[in-house]
Amino acid sequence: MMLRPLVLALLCLLPVSALAADGKALYAAKGCVACHGVDGRKALAATPHLAGQNAAYLVRQMTEIADGVRSSPATKPMKPVIDKTTPDERKALAEWLAAQPAADSAVGDTAKAVKGEELFDEQGCIGCHGANGAKPLADYPVLAGQRKDYLMAQIKAIRDEIRSTRRARLMVANVRPLKDDQVEQIAEFLTQSKRLPGKAR
Repeated sequence: MMLRPLVLALLCLLPVSALAADGKALYAAKGCVACHGVDGRKALAATPHLAGQNAAYLVRQMTEIADGVRSSPATKPMKPVIDKTTPDERKALAEWLAAQPAADSAVGDTAKAVKGEELFDEQGCIGCHGANGAKPLADYPVLAGQRKDYLMAQIKAIRDEIRSTRRARLMVANVRPLKDDQVEQIAEFLTQSKRLPGKAR
């Protein structure tokens, strides 16, 4: 795991001035593929898929990481990389990633997913993230098909007020009552949501 920050630090030195309008070339030059996978799919463990994600959300996350607003052991290695990008380059990256086909929805524990769907609705998650986590409000993330381990880590970080950006703080009341097994059920539902039959699909 120590290799990842070193690789990212080296890659951030690559010249990208000619790549400002080319999200795909930026993605390769900045080494994003090392953690987030080819075309934003097949991400490493506990790392989000980015393909098909809301472009406005991606821009906001890159900006918050660059500004130090979002800072965690997982995001700190990204800061020197993002610091070397301009707003136009971040927009190009985000728009290219948003246009890529999303990762396939996972196959998992259907019983947990059914319970997770109930919790997703009961806790009001649908209000901002949309049915199945697939149709969020502007500037909110698509959750459908995201990695289960990443979803669990982020829900817990928000619940425990470790991830405490302004937007994350709005969610605390919704997720604070959740126990770890319920967090897993919601994550199971979301990672499978494009495959499962159900009332919201």
